[in-house]
Amino acid sequence: MRTRFLWQLLASTATALLVAACGVAPTVAPQAEAKAERFAYKGGEVASAQRGADCELTLRGALTPDAVSSLRLASDALAKRSCRGKTVVLDLSDGSVGAAITVGSMLRNRGYDTRIASGSTCHTLCLLVFAAGTRREIAPNARLGFTQIPPDEDFGRTNCDTELDNRQMLNLARYLRAMLPALTADYMLQQIRATDCRTVRALPASDAVTAGIATRS
Repeated sequence: MRTRFLWQLLASTATALLVAACGVAPTVAPQAEAKAERFAYKGGEVASAQRGADCELTLRGALTPDAVSSLRLASDALAKRSCRGKTVVLDLSDGSVGAAITVGSMLRNRGYDTRIASGSTCHTLCLLVFAAGTRREIAPNARLGFTQIPPDEDFGRTNCDTELDNRQMLNLARYLRAMLPALTADYMLQQIRATDCRTVRALPASDAVTAGIATRS
């Protein structure tokens, strides 16, 4: 009788423990909080953030020499962290070709991926920077297109049609062929040369992937 009672007591205790254990929510490790810094410049900013081992810079505004300086500072600060992946998100407006090529070269040399920000507009200067990413992603609802090269010290225009002299074409060709497969680089050059001041030559995301400008959308 005593033995049966002890077995019943043990069974009841085990059942109670099992029910209690089932009622306890599993412990989930909290996601590491994003660490953010901002590097402002006249006409825009570079914002940095880290989530776990993934690091991200967001470049917003105009592509100018000041943008180059801020991006370099942000990238140097990011280099002090342990980053498994590095991405630059692009939300760009206007600027100069020289700054676009400098920014793109910096990103390629430092091993960044690029992504066009969701809902943003990415025209020729933005596409030149975008081309520098090791992996190149188009976020949802982004609008892409080729526009006329804006005038600056090295790239100018005297009429509505795009006019690039041999030296300018050579600089663009060298840059694009260093970033992209030859056929893709040539496609971009053709699209840039075909633009004028009146229109935007729209580039659907699917066409950008097919042409090799983007690796995914």
